[in-house]
This record gives sequence, C-alpha cells and structure tokens, in this order.
Amino acid sequence: MQNISKTRTRYIRCVKPNKMKQPRIMQHLSTVEQLRCAGVVAAVTISRSAFPNRLEHEQVLDRFMCLEKSFVRESKPGDGSDEVFDDVHRLLSIILKSVEKEKDGRPVQGFVCGNTRAYFRAGSLELLENRRLHAFGDLAKDMQRIVRGFIARSKYLRLKEKAIVVQSEYRRNTARKQYLQMREAAIRIQCWIRMTFAQAMLVELRRNDRATKIQTYWRMIVAKFAFKQKRNAAVKIQACARGARQRPLYRQALAEAIEEAKLENQLKTLQRKLEEAEARRIEAEKRAEEGATKTVVVYKNAENGENVAENKSAAAPVSTPISSSQLSEQQQTLMDESGKMLEYLRKEVFKLRSQNSQLRTDFELLKENNQRLMDANASAGASFAALNQHAKQLSKTNAKLKADSTRYRQQCHSLQMSQVELKEELKMKQGTYIAEVHSRLQYQKTMSHIVDAIQERCEDHRLVEDILTMSDECESDYMSGPTGVDLTPKKRPSKTADQSFTSRFKSLFT
Repeated sequence: MQNISKTRTRYIRCVKPNKMKQPRIMQHLSTVEQLRCAGVVAAVTISRSAFPNRLEHEQVLDRFMCLEKSFVRESKPGDGSDEVFDDVHRLLSIILKSVEKEKDGRPVQGFVCGNTRAYFRAGSLELLENRRLHAFGDLAKDMQRIVRGFIARSKYLRLKEKAIVVQSEYRRNTARKQYLQMREAAIRIQCWIRMTFAQAMLVELRRNDRATKIQTYWRMIVAKFAFKQKRNAAVKIQACARGARQRPLYRQALAEAIEEAKLENQLKTLQRKLEEAEARRIEAEKRAEEGATKTVVVYKNAENGENVAENKSAAAPVSTPISSSQLSEQQQTLMDESGKMLEYLRKEVFKLRSQNSQLRTDFELLKENNQRLMDANASAGASFAALNQHAKQLSKTNAKLKADSTRYRQQCHSLQMSQVELKEELKMKQGTYIAEVHSRLQYQKTMSHIVDAIQERCEDHRLVEDILTMSDECESDYMSGPTGVDLTPKKRPSKTADQSFTSRFKSLFT
C-alpha cells in the first residue's frame, strides 16, 4: 500500500482477482479476461501503437537538456504550465529535427506536447536515450580528464608543499637564532623595566596601606559615635512606647484602687457607726436592767391591792420600763440590720468584683472572636470571589469543550467516511498493482535470462557492457517512472571478470 500511495494513477478499473472471493489468491486467466472484456488491453495496445512512450515536462527537461548545449531554459521549476510547455516544445524540436517526416505534404514531428506530458512516437524516445547515453560517455571522458588533472595537480601540489616545508625549515632555523638573541635582549630590558615599576608600586602600596589604616580607625570612631546616638535614641523611643503602653493599665489600676479605698472608707464608717450603736445598746441594756428590777417590785406590790387601784397606781410606773425595753429592742434590731447590711454589702462587693473580672475576660474573648470572625469574613469573601471567578471560567471552559467535542465528532465522522472511501479505492488499486507487479516480475526474469545468455555466448566485451548499460538504463527509467517499483534481484550472476563501464561510472560517483 505504501508503494501504491507513491504512484500517480491515471486509470482505475475494478477487477476480481479470483472467483472464490478469497484473499491473497490471483487467477491470471480470469484477470486477463476481465481486462480484455473491459477494453483495457485494446486501449493500451492502441496507445502504444500511436504514442508508446510519454514523460512529464519536468522529466523531459531534466533528462534531455544535456543533449543541446545551446539550449537555455527560460522557465523555472515552479512556473506555470505554458512556460514549461514552450521550453519542452523548443527543446524537442531541436533535438528531434532528424526524426521529422513528411506526410501528405506536411511535416510530422516525432513527438506531441500535451498540457502536462510529452508523447513520443515509436523510436523517438529510444533515439533520445541513445544520444543521452553517448552524452554520458562524453561526460565520463570529461570527468576522467578532470580526475586525471586533479591527480597530476595533487602530485604537483605535494611536491610544492614538500619544497615549501624544506624552505620553511631552513628559514625557521635562521629566524629562531635571531629570535633567541632578540628574546634574551628583550628579557633583560623587561626585567629592568619591571623592577622599576615594582619599586614604584611597592612605594604606592605602602602609602595606601597606611592610608587604609588611618581610614579604618577614623571610620571605626565615626561608627561608634553613630551607634551610641542610635542606641540612646532607641532607648528613649522604647521608654516612650512602654510608658504609652503602661499608662492605660496604670490608670485602670488607679481607678480600681480608688474604688477599693472608697469601699473601705464606707466599711470603716459603718463599723464605727456599728460600734457606736453597740455602745448605746450596752448602755440601754444596763438601763433596762435597772428599770426591770424596779418594775418587778412595783408589780408585786400591785398584785396584793385592788384591781382598779392597782391598775391606776401601776399605770404610771409601767410606762417607763416599756419605753426602755422598746428602746433596747430597736437598738438591737438596728445593729442586727446593720450587721446584715454590712455582710450583704461585702458579698455584693465580692460578687461585683468577680462579675467585673468575668466581664473583662468575656470582653477580651469577644474582642478576639470578633477579630477572628472579621478575618474569616474577609478571607471568605475573597475565597467566594475567587470561587465565583473560577466557576465562571469553568462554565466558559465547559461550553468551549462542548463546542470542541461537537466539532471533533463531526470531524471524526467525516474521517470515517473518507477512510471507508480510501479503503475501497485501495482495494481497487491493489488488483491493478498486483497485475502490474506480476508483469514486471516476468519482464525482469526475461531480461535477466537475456543478459545471462548474452554474457555466456557473446565474446565481445564492449557489446556486453553496452547491453548491461542499456539494461541498467531501462531499469532506472522504469524506477523513475510513475509506477516504478524496485523488484530487481539483489545479485546478478556474471561470468566476466572485468567490471562494466556502468559499474565503474557508478563507483566514481559513490
């Protein structure tokens, strides 16, 4: 199939290779009958009888331009068909002038030019090939002349080169002596100059070394002074920063200390009032005890008297002890209430302090959580925007991929259809190619038998070489043709000891 694809087929005809419809089986009789019935054999016979040989315009120009030295090609390889047609017609008219004949009073040329090919009548192409072969012989002579001249020129150049080597050796020895003398003198001069420059450089280096030490000490002093200034400035800046950071804490601690001092003052005031109330209560109890003894004596005396008189007489003295007992009870109640109030206030102060510390802790936690949530919200917003952009890009990519998939499916379908058509076309070409291969094999076998018989029976070596040359030319022409296939055997038996002219010509190129 690769060899078929390299050819340029102009005619296609479907032929069944066998009646069993089996692969790799060829029935020659059936194939020849189909070709004969289809008119292919008759068409080929007719075409061979009129114009048996044909070549493309570019091949004609490439092969036969060497036959006419005065011919100059006006067209270029890539030009249009009209310019190439004019060149081919002009070239063939010159080199086939001797083949022209007159028929019915009109000259008949040995060729006809078509749009893309040149068609040759019987004998015209053979004449051109024979002249081309003689032209190649002339070219071989020219090449031999050039090679012999090259060999002689090479010998002369080698002799000349050896003479030059001898002369150069003598001149080298003479120049070397002069060079050694001049080098010794130049070394002495260079030594003295380098010594002078080295002394000056040593003085300059010593001066630079001392200047470098002075600069080093000076830069060290400047750097120390700058470092001290920067360190003092950094200390001041740190003090200001630490003071600015500690002032709010100090103010907060001072406010708490003031509040605690106020609570302690209130507590001390309540304790003092409590102590005063306790002292008054003790005095009131003492007074109440003294009044109680008097009240008991009066009550016992009143029991022995009459009820009305006793009530009247006892009404006055009873009023005093009742008021004193009520006073002591009020003081005790006040003290108890004061103690309970103090205890309650202490508990409330402790509770408020603990709540205050807890609220501060919760506030710090809420502040941290708020900052974390703000950062998370910002990152979430950025990630959401990125995800949204990525989603849009993915949707665009998805739409593009869908369009590409639809286009690729259509292309795949068209490729499948073209593949089916190519398979059918190759099947049709395969039959024609196989028939041509078989005919080519038969032709090669016949040609090899003819050449072997000539080599065995002919004693003229020059005639044998000419026949071998013609055979090689026919083979090369067929290989360079539109359906050329390399089917030549790898080795050809030859009984002659001498190499042919063609083999020597080819070895000269290789």
